[in-house]
Amino acid sequence: MWAANSRRSRSSCSMSRSNLSMAEEHTVNPLLECTQGLFALAAELKRGDRGASLGEDFRERVIRACDEMERLGFEARISAQDIRDAKYAVVAYIDEAVMSSEWPGRLEWMAEPLQVSFFGDHLAGEKFYERLAELRQRGEQARDVLEVYFVCLQLGFEGMYRLRGLEQLMALQVDLQAQIDNYQRNLEPRITPGAAPAEGMLQQVRQQVPLWVIPTVTLSLAVLAWLGFQAALAHRAGTSAEQIAALTASLPVHQEEVLP
Repeated sequence: MWAANSRRSRSSCSMSRSNLSMAEEHTVNPLLECTQGLFALAAELKRGDRGASLGEDFRERVIRACDEMERLGFEARISAQDIRDAKYAVVAYIDEAVMSSEWPGRLEWMAEPLQVSFFGDHLAGEKFYERLAELRQRGEQARDVLEVYFVCLQLGFEGMYRLRGLEQLMALQVDLQAQIDNYQRNLEPRITPGAAPAEGMLQQVRQQVPLWVIPTVTLSLAVLAWLGFQAALAHRAGTSAEQIAALTASLPVHQEEVLP
């Protein structure tokens, strides 16, 4: 089953950029396709017993999946830097997932997390976001890698925000998704051109309305904007969670042999 899944991933990752560009609205991110095996393994830590029944070979399986990701990325002609950036994000996510799981080998894993083995780094909780900020500065050329980081966040990676506050993390996710959506040109305008107020409207209002009304209305609008932000945040998070659930559900589940 794993071999069959690898063949499917290899086929997806081998699609040329020219073929992908033929349908911009339905473009498949080849880099994200290449990480499916790693996300499927991480999903095993979040099901049922939270990894308590996983075997001792779980780390070896993850390492093999990392090697497979790099091979598939090379075959898909993805740049080495993009592969490395995506690998850093997924490895940081898996390290955190292991440490939050009930897998029996998590203490040994914590002594040498994958971020140390692969990158010589033990500060992924902070550097994940530093790398993300740098990638966002690169703009649309980093879109595929940004989507991998976004998936890690949607699946639950927190890093330094576990202590700093999840509200900031949720706001970051909304902002990141807006940036990605903008690159995909799928955003609808928030306001139609005809709805824009005429020039000088503010001056007219000030002349006709008592001064105390303006700050009152402004405060009310601020509250409504905050409520709208919360509603949009919940909608985006719910939609992305459904998409990721569908992605992981389509992947094979590793079955551990249970001894009597």
